Amino acid sequence: MIQDSLTRIWLLSKKNITLYIKKGPVLIFGLMFPFFMTLSWVIGRKISLNLVFIGIIAMTSFFTATAISPVVLPIETREKSLERILSSPISLNEILIGIILASTLYSLFITSIITIIFVLIFSVGFNSLITIFLMFFGIGLMSILGSLLGLLVAANPTDMTSDVMIIMNLIKFPLLFISGIFVPLQMMPFNLVFISFLSPITFLTDLLRFCVEGNNFFLVQFDILMLIFWIISLSIVNYILHKKTMPKRLSETASKKKMMMKKNMR
Repeated sequence: MIQDSLTRIWLLSKKNITLYIKKGPVLIFGLMFPFFMTLSWVIGRKISLNLVFIGIIAMTSFFTATAISPVVLPIETREKSLERILSSPISLNEILIGIILASTLYSLFITSIITIIFVLIFSVGFNSLITIFLMFFGIGLMSILGSLLGLLVAANPTDMTSDVMIIMNLIKFPLLFISGIFVPLQMMPFNLVFISFLSPITFLTDLLRFCVEGNNFFLVQFDILMLIFWIISLSIVNYILHKKTMPKRLSETASKKKMMMKKNMR
């Protein structure tokens, strides 16, 4: 039973990666945005290589994780493939996990490549093997977390990816600017440090600072616990919201079908 469920989840995630990795929103918001954000931040400024590395990895991990998960359900709703999936013996949990897994693997793959390039070409240093493990562990947690955040926005029962991505961007950019990437937490006033708790990227950035420079603001254990707390919270909220909105998503699709049929009959 569990093996069958895992097989269905894996097939769904493979399908999601194959179909959506080349979609416009995924390429634009997953790859181009972090690249140009980094360029606009670095050009003309004296920023150390370590800070550039921390910023690029944090932004890439977050942006790529929130690239696939928001667009799957709107596109499948529009193309009527969601109805076929739900009519098969697949649970809502399996559908959601399949989306999260695809988005997480995409984020891990892209972020790992960029990390390895930086380490090999620019010789970014680490304190020990433990810090390398902690860095990739933090990237993995952020990949799951970002996927959950993107899926949460996709709970809006629409078949337009633009509607979802607008909301996603309205959430992503404020979270990015209060996360300590551009202004380290040590240099922030207390009230802004308090606000930074609202951004999960804060804790990945702080963890990366420990791995690369050793000057983290919070304890490493606290950063990891906060990332896990965000993952658990978003998982619960995702399931509750999608359970409520999935019937509405299908009913709106059915009503659009009827309207199209009436127009064609005229």
